[in-house]
Amino acid sequence: MGEKRAPFPRSPYQRLGNYVHLPRLIDKARLHHQGLLNGYNYKTVGFDKHLLGFLKIDPDAFEKAALELEGDDAVLAWVQAHAASHTAEEIEEWNQAMIMRHPDTAVKKARFDHFLKEAGGEGRKDIATYFNLIEFDEGRLA
Repeated sequence: MGEKRAPFPRSPYQRLGNYVHLPRLIDKARLHHQGLLNGYNYKTVGFDKHLLGFLKIDPDAFEKAALELEGDDAVLAWVQAHAASHTAEEIEEWNQAMIMRHPDTAVKKARFDHFLKEAGGEGRKDIATYFNLIEFDEGRLA
């Protein structure tokens, strides 16, 4: 986070197949392949890791599908064919856990505040979740 980069992957709030972060992960796979991911965490950490773990999908297999398939609907169909089965309620519970995720230790809070400061939001109390920090850093949250 911090310095502005372009292009940005889609918002973590954006949903595909009712999964938050999935459109962003598709974008990150494609940007990574093009050498345009510039400093973003990818696949094995953060929300990428959480989503792939929830789906029980191999990160490299997902990346291959995201690169080879045309459009979000085709990637979603691949995900649905290869992912662990979850009820709509389980998916929404997971979504809400990700949306509400915030620093829960002093070390994580210090790191969060550092990134917020780098993004130009030092002292902002309204940005308390990681999703909102991403939104602010990428210019989607005023």
